[in-house]
Amino acid sequence: MKFENFSKSPSARKLKFLIILGFILCIIVIPVMQFYTDLSGYPAQIFSSQLSFSGELMKSYYAVTNIELYRIAPSLDYIFMVGYGLILFSLSVLIARRYGIPSRIGHISLLLAISGVIAACCDGIENIFILAMLTDSTGFPNSWAISHSVFALIKWILLFGVISCDIIIGILSVYRSKKK
Repeated sequence: MKFENFSKSPSARKLKFLIILGFILCIIVIPVMQFYTDLSGYPAQIFSSQLSFSGELMKSYYAVTNIELYRIAPSLDYIFMVGYGLILFSLSVLIARRYGIPSRIGHISLLLAISGVIAACCDGIENIFILAMLTDSTGFPNSWAISHSVFALIKWILLFGVISCDIIIGILSVYRSKKK
C-alpha cells in the first residue's frame, strides 16, 4: 500500500478538525436517534437486534414498532457513521504520524484508519438492509436479516478492534514521549 501519502496529507490541522467535527456529529445525532427509537416502541437492545441473524426475530420486533418513527433512527445513523468514521480515521492517521509512517506501528495505525472507514461502510450496508426490511416489515426475506447481521458483526469487530488498538497505541505513545 502507498502509505507514504498519509505522511503529510491531510494536514494535522485538518485531521484535528475532522476529529472535532466527528465528535460534534456523534454528540448531536445519538440522542435524536435514541429519541426516535424509544418513541417508535422498538423493543430490542442494540446487540440483540443487530446480531440476531434471524428474520423471524426481526419481524417480531417490527410487529410492535411504529415503523414510520423507527425508520428515522437508521436514516440518521448515516450521520453518526460519518462522525465516527472521521474520528477513527483521523485519530489513527495522527497516531501513525507520531510513530512515523514507515514504522511497524505507523503501518498498523494506518491499517486501523482504513479499518475505521470500512467499519462505517459496513454500518451503512447494514442500514440498507434495515431500511429494506422496514419496507415490508412482516414479509421480507430472512436472508435480509442474516445479511444485516453479517455486516453488523463485521462492523462491531472492526470498531472494537480499532478503538482498542488506538487506545493502546495512543497510551504507549504518551508513555514513550514522557520517557524521552
